[in-house]
Formats: sequence, C-alpha cells, structure tokens
Amino acid sequence: MKIWLAVVSAILVCLVSLYPACADTITLKDGTVISNCYVRDEGIRFLVWEKMEDVGTPKMRIIPRSLVKEPIEQKRDESWDKHPNLPDLTIAFIEMTPKLAGLHWQISYDELNTPTIKGAGKTLIDLGDEGNRMKPEEVVKNLKLKYNPGDEITFTANVRNVGFADAKPFEYVWMIDGKEMSKGKYSKPVKELEWVKLPFKWKWQDGMHTVTFKITTVQPEIATINNEATDPLWGWGFTFVINKKRTWHDKRNACGTFCFEDYYRWHVNLMNVLFEATKFPSCPDGVKARVRLDRIIYCDDPNTEAMKLCTAPDGFGYLQGMWTWTDSKEEIEKNWPVWDGARYSTEWSLPHELAHQLGIPDWYVQDNGGSKDHVWADNGEPVCHMMSHPLTMQHSHGPFPWTEADAGYWNQSWDKPRGYYGDYLFAVPDENFIRVVDVNGLPVPDAKVEIFQRAVSVDPNGTPTEDHGVKIYPVDELAGGNDLSKYPVMVGMTDKDGMLRLPNRPVREVITLNGFHRKPNPFGNIDCVGVRDQMLAKVTKFDNPCYYWIEMYNFNVAWFRGQKDKFVTVFKTPYRSESSPLPPRDVRVEQIDSTHVKVTWKAPEVIREQQYLDKVIGYRVYRRIDTMGLNDRPWFAVATVNPDTTECVIDLTQKPMDNYYYSNTERYAVTSLGELSMESELVQAPMKPFGLGQ
Repeated sequence: MKIWLAVVSAILVCLVSLYPACADTITLKDGTVISNCYVRDEGIRFLVWEKMEDVGTPKMRIIPRSLVKEPIEQKRDESWDKHPNLPDLTIAFIEMTPKLAGLHWQISYDELNTPTIKGAGKTLIDLGDEGNRMKPEEVVKNLKLKYNPGDEITFTANVRNVGFADAKPFEYVWMIDGKEMSKGKYSKPVKELEWVKLPFKWKWQDGMHTVTFKITTVQPEIATINNEATDPLWGWGFTFVINKKRTWHDKRNACGTFCFEDYYRWHVNLMNVLFEATKFPSCPDGVKARVRLDRIIYCDDPNTEAMKLCTAPDGFGYLQGMWTWTDSKEEIEKNWPVWDGARYSTEWSLPHELAHQLGIPDWYVQDNGGSKDHVWADNGEPVCHMMSHPLTMQHSHGPFPWTEADAGYWNQSWDKPRGYYGDYLFAVPDENFIRVVDVNGLPVPDAKVEIFQRAVSVDPNGTPTEDHGVKIYPVDELAGGNDLSKYPVMVGMTDKDGMLRLPNRPVREVITLNGFHRKPNPFGNIDCVGVRDQMLAKVTKFDNPCYYWIEMYNFNVAWFRGQKDKFVTVFKTPYRSESSPLPPRDVRVEQIDSTHVKVTWKAPEVIREQQYLDKVIGYRVYRRIDTMGLNDRPWFAVATVNPDTTECVIDLTQKPMDNYYYSNTERYAVTSLGELSMESELVQAPMKPFGLGQ
C-alpha cells in the first residue's frame, strides 16, 4: 500500500511539472499558439515569458501587436501569487536634486480659458494683465527652469527589498550614457520592505543623457529585471503620492514582482516606449520628450496632504507631473482591495492621466452626439461626430500611442516646464480655407456654406461684420453650453474655385511659455479644453444640404506639418459636375435577408442623342453607414457594373471596419458613369424617417 501511494505521488508530481498552473494563451495570426505563458501588454507589443521560471527575468519574447490575433487569454490562479522564500531588490525610483520648478498650480485661466502665469509662486513677476499674457518669459525670469553646464546634480537610488527574505549585501554601479562613472558595495543585509538610499553626484552636461543604476548580486531573487533602472535626464519628473498602507505587497504584478513600485514604475517606462512609437509625418522619429519617476511620497492621508507635501515654501511644485492615489472611505474600510486583473494587466488609464499632467487634453471632448437643430434632410437623424482618430491614447486610453498633434506639442516643448493644459490647440495656420468639390473632385462654385459652432450662442438679429464676402455674426462665447449653436456663426458662398476663406475672428490674445500664440483665428477664443474648438459646416447646392465637421485637431496637425501660413480643408460632396452624365432614376433598396439588400435603378432618360457627355458606360453603387458627417463616414463604393445592369445585391457583412458608434443607419446610392469615368451626382434611395427603422 505504501509503495502504491508513493508511485501515485510521484505521478502527480510529474503531472504538475508537465502541466503548469493556470497561465495565459496568445495566438499569432499565422496560427501559432503560445500557451502556458505570461503576457504583458505594452500597446505596440506584447512581452511574453514562456515559462514560470522566466517570470521577472529579461528572458522574454517581444511580439509586435500586429502579429497577434486578439484578444489574448489571460488567466492566473493562486499559484501566481505564491510567495517564494527569496529576497527581491528593486530600484523603486532615482531621485534628482536639486529639482527644477514646474508651473503646475501657477497657471490661471479666465472665463475664456486664457492661460496666464499668475500663481502663488513668490518669484513670479506681475506685469499686469496684458504683460502676464503676452510676456511669459519675463514673468518667470527669476525662476530656475533649466540646469546649466557644471551644475552639481545628486542622483539617489531608492532601493527596496520587496521580496520575502532578507537580501544579502550587494554591489552596485552608476552609469551615464551606459559608461561606468562610480561603483560601490552596500555591506549590510536588507530586510523585507527595508529601504536603502545610495547617492551619486554628477556635473550637469547639456544634451540627452541617461543615468543608470545597476545592482549586482549572486543571491537568487524573485526577479532580476528590477535590478537595473535607466532614466532619461531630459525627462519630465513625476511625483507619486500614496497612502503608506496602500502599497500592496501580497500580490504578484505584471512585472513578476510583489510590489506597487515596480508595477507603476513600469507604466512610466511604458510611456517612453509609446513616445518612441508615436511616429507621424511631422515627427518621423517619434516624440523627443521623455518621462521618469522622480520620487514616491508615502503619507498617512493623501487626500489632505498631497498638495502640501508637493508644494515648496516658495509656492512652487518642484515636479513636472503628479499623481495621487486618493482614498475613499470604502477603500480604507476594506483595506484597499486590489482587483485581480489589475495585478497582471496594464492599467491604461494611468498613462492617459499622466499625459494630462504633461498638458494633453481629452480628445473625446470632440465627440458630439448631435442635436435636433442639425439633422440629415433624408431621415431627420441628428448629425453626429466622433473625433477623427479615436483609437489614440487621449481619446480611448490604451493600448494606443498618442496623436500627431500631441507629438508635435511635446516635441516643441520637451525642454519647457509642465503646467499648461491644451495650449497647443492655439497652433492654427494664419489663413484657413474650405474647398468644396463635387463627386469628381472638381470645384463646386456658388455653394452656400453655413458654419455653426459648439458652446457659443449666436445672435441671428445682430449686425454681422464681413470678411472676404463671409458674414460673421456676433456671438456670446460663454452662453452656449455644450451644444452646437442653433444659428450660424459664419455664412458665405464658395467662389469659382470652390473656395471659401474662414475669417479670423477677434480673440483675447495670449502667448504661452511653450511658444503657442492664441491670435485671431476662425474659432475665436480657442478653448484649452476643446469644447469651443469644433464647428459644423452645412454646405448646400441643388437643394441638397450636406454636413461636414470642422475639428481643431486637423488645424493643429497642419500647423505641426509646416502649414503655418495656409491650410485648406476639402469637403467632398455628392454633387454633379458640369460635364457629368445624366443620373440614374428611381433608385430603390429592398431587404433580402439579414445580411443582404438589393439596390435597383432605372437608366437615365435620353435627352440628347449621340451626345458624348450623356453616354453612360456603367454605374457605381455606393453605401454609407452611421449618422456622422460626410467627412467622418463618407460614401464608399461597393460595386461598379456595366450599363445594361440595373440592380446590385450588397453583402452587408462586407464593409470598412470603422467605428460606427452612433448608429447603424444604412444609406445606398447610385451614380452613372460617363466617359473617362466622369460620374453623375449620387442618387440616393429613399429613407424612412428617423426612429421608424429603414
């Protein structure tokens, strides 16, 4: 009996080793399946430990996100949180002193959201209202905002044993740009959760340098990836503030360690990974700016102590960003429970929130659910809008990099203190135009253009001014709430080239220390949060009104791409050209089943025999989804057929995989194709009124 039990026990041990504890599965698009692994999501890539003994070490696969079939499957059980009887030395943060002042809490915003340096800082110079707005360099000239060559900098490595056994003495080395500058040995054991501070002095040098602190120990540890930390010296320094009782130690995190510090330091490093990946035409090398974790403040009551602990006697915060884990009554009573998924997943909200500390507003402010005052003529559905590029960090959090406008902002101000919010929205070209084109891309002259603006109230009976033939109506920029104006702010007609110049409206001017100037522009007093920075254009010709959104983001991107003098926004309409063939007649749509519709039409009536402009060589069938503007979700072609065909069955499952957020409203239209593929206007199938289905 004893022999039999021994055999069974041996078999069970073997089975446990063959089939590891609950772990992750990641499937690649080529069909490869990596199971029983441990995955970290870094947005542009996945870091994969293929076995448990590799967790917490540099032995990981780096797999680009584009190769992965999502979603991945993440599973952990109690074995993930088992406490090894080992130490774990980590570098929680490297603090730099002396610190440079930031401008957080020093920027005042008036009722028009005009950012002015006018805070509690004792060394700020008060130049009066206009001087403070227009001469920020003078206001802060007594403030040290950058290091000079030769300044003595002290780096302090804050080392902590976050394991479950005493750590033996260890050796360490300091490096600048990867070159050894100093080394030493800490000769005492380090108890569980004990701190060790190890300083190093260095003379400041201009340029983009890095500092590295590396621990060397022969003692086995829970993890080794936290034995080395490298910080960019030009990076903006964050300060974290947290209740000392909240810093969990019982759960294993995504880094493979058992501490708060590694997990959240990783998120700061992750921001730098995504900075480098934020590459666009105006920033082919990504974002030049970097961030670093400068210090963590542990306190008894972050709700009341955070600001006091982060504000120096001179009134300044010597930090470039701050994040406080505030405590709710429920969290305190329940001893700060940690959601299981948070242990091993990425907390995408944190890079998003920290980017606010660096001046980036929420791009989802540009989303607009529409109103009863602006509806589509065919079915009465409100005209809605979603920000042009919603799958970005400041719109939808991770796992995405930032936008091109965000990158442009940081690249222009990487060496400036943080404190402003959204001032790069002021980056608008000097002259701005709308160009209206038809279905063939040719100019549409004499089209009426009405411009409505969000969060302003227009007086339709007020006396308008005029600029280049465009009427500008008086507005109240404080009385509009959050909705689009009922009446147009501007009204004009396109010229022979389909162009309309957007007038520059008067503003309360301001120049920020980052170099952005709110000067006269089509939006008026640009709002740093973004609410007033959106307009809707109603373009009308042939009694067919079409709607297009005018979003600040596109003006900012044009400016960062070098179009600082002139920017043209093109609106493509469904209108005909002068040389278009005659349009099809009696366009209809009928539902065949849940995934198919049939579009039918009749050939155009022959008016001029043997007239080449009237010759139809085929038809093109179009489809449109959602209720957003025509420049948000435009018509897309689904078929091109010969001139004898007058019907087309559409497979509804075949469509661009876009974000159809507001509705699944379907529209269908047909054009005639003339010689040289010149198209007629789009003739749309009738719609049922909004709310009654299609």
